Amino acid sequence: MHRIDVFSKECHIDPKSRHHTKKGIAVRQVFIITSIFTCTIALCSKWNLDDYGTHQPVLYAMATITSGPIIEFGCGNSSTDLLHEICKKNNRILISVDDNLEWLNKFKQKYIGDGYELDNSGWHKFYYVPGKKDHLNPDHWIEFFNDFALLNTIDFDVCFIDQSPWLARYETIKRLGSKARYIILHDCDFFPVYNIFGKTIRPTCYKTQTEGIFDYSDVFTYFKIYYPPKPWPGFSGPPTLLASNVESDFPEIDFVSY
Repeated sequence: MHRIDVFSKECHIDPKSRHHTKKGIAVRQVFIITSIFTCTIALCSKWNLDDYGTHQPVLYAMATITSGPIIEFGCGNSSTDLLHEICKKNNRILISVDDNLEWLNKFKQKYIGDGYELDNSGWHKFYYVPGKKDHLNPDHWIEFFNDFALLNTIDFDVCFIDQSPWLARYETIKRLGSKARYIILHDCDFFPVYNIFGKTIRPTCYKTQTEGIFDYSDVFTYFKIYYPPKPWPGFSGPPTLLASNVESDFPEIDFVSY
C-alpha cells in the first residue's frame, strides 16, 4: 500500500516567481505575494524568511531525526546553513552540489575552516557541476552524475533535491531514489502537473486553498506531501515531498512550533 498524505498547519513565508519551459512550451507560474506576510513572521522562530524556504521545517525534522550522511542538490539560504549547523554537532558528512558557482563559493567562503577545507577534505564538501546551463536541458547534470563516484560509495540518510533545471531533479531521483534513506523534494507538484513523474489525483486550488493530492508510486513506495501553512505563499503552495523506498513512517511536522 502506498501512503498518500497531505499535511498543513499555520505559518507563513513570502512567495516566488518562476518561468518553466518544457517541450518548447513556455509555462509561467507566478507565485502571488500576500499582504499579511508581516503579521505571521512572529510565529516562526527558526524559519528562514527566504523566498524558497517552504521545505525548511521538513528538512529540519528529517536532518535531526537521522544521523547518517546528508546530500543537498542546490545550495540556498534555507537549506545549506541549516544543514551545516545540524551536521556540525557531530562532524556529520554533508555534501552540497550545485551548478551555480556563485552560490557554491558563497558557502565555501563562509565555512572555510569550519567544516570545509580548501582540499575538500572536511566533513562539509562542495561539488560544482560544470557545463552549459539552460532552463530545460539537464545534460550537464547527467554528465556529472556519471562521473560522481561518491554516489556509489556513501549511503545517504537524507537527500534534499532543489536544484535547477527542473528535469535535473528528476535525474537526481533516478539515481538516489532507491539509494538514499529519505528523499526530500521541493516544489513536488510541478512534476505530476507537467507529466514528468507522478500522477495528479486532485489538482491544487489556490483560490480555495485546497491542497492537491498526488500519487508518486511510480517512483516511490512510500511518500507524504507537506503543504506550507495557509495562507499559502505561492500559487500552488508550494508543497514538499518526503519519500522513501525503504522507510514507511514519516513524522507529523508542526510548522507553528518550528
